[in-house]
Amino acid sequence: MDASCYKEALASAKAAALAAGENCSSCLFRRQTKPLQRSRPNDRSPDHQFMGEESTFEEAGGGEAVDADIIGTSPTWVIDPLDGTTNFVHGYPLFCVSIALAVDGVPVIGVVYHPVSGDLYTACRGEGAFLNGVKVEVRPAQGLGDALVVNNIGPARDEAFIATTLGRLAELLRRNVQAIRMSGSAALNMCHVACGKLDCYYEDGYGGPWDVAAGLVIVREAKGVVRDLRNSEFVLRPGKGRVVCGNERVVNEVCAALEAADNRGGSPS
Repeated sequence: MDASCYKEALASAKAAALAAGENCSSCLFRRQTKPLQRSRPNDRSPDHQFMGEESTFEEAGGGEAVDADIIGTSPTWVIDPLDGTTNFVHGYPLFCVSIALAVDGVPVIGVVYHPVSGDLYTACRGEGAFLNGVKVEVRPAQGLGDALVVNNIGPARDEAFIATTLGRLAELLRRNVQAIRMSGSAALNMCHVACGKLDCYYEDGYGGPWDVAAGLVIVREAKGVVRDLRNSEFVLRPGKGRVVCGNERVVNEVCAALEAADNRGGSPS
């Protein structure tokens, strides 16, 4: 794909995100998610594939739906038409539409739309990150003492996970993190990091690549870093995963705190 193809794909992703956002608004008080399930970019390129939560796109028509266990080399739309489903069902206003295009397994376009505020986050590899058309960058927080950190806790409730989660939070507090929040939307967390509303987001067990693919592009284009919880370069893979993102200094300190907590508690890496 060349630059002109990226431009066309970004326009398609924006249009699809806005359309899905209209569905979000119309469904909010009815607590229904089904009308969102067929929202997808209007891109008819025959070699483009589609990946989404729970085989979202199998019946949407056009293109090929791919197995959620495969991220191949073909251009692939990685889409979550409703990230933050639990928030949505409860009427809590932190949910969004997340659309990414991956080429050779690497996300190159990211679009996230928050229909409650009307905020549209966009990025194309090499072109920077934008909020409503205005360029954004991560905040230059100086370290944990200057950092607002957000963590999502997914559905896991086994004793080992609970102990690990609490141990990590305790270690961040011991290291004088300025504040910790929990929000429930991976994609929005990453966008809020990209525009400086948050300084770091981490999660152990996000639901699938559709949760983070768009945010990955947006954070990187906002001059942030995206890593795994052991501070290695993040690679988008099938299935649940671990991610941390923010400015490099804060990410380094968060990863060091998490590792120290895990070593203290005997948590597996």
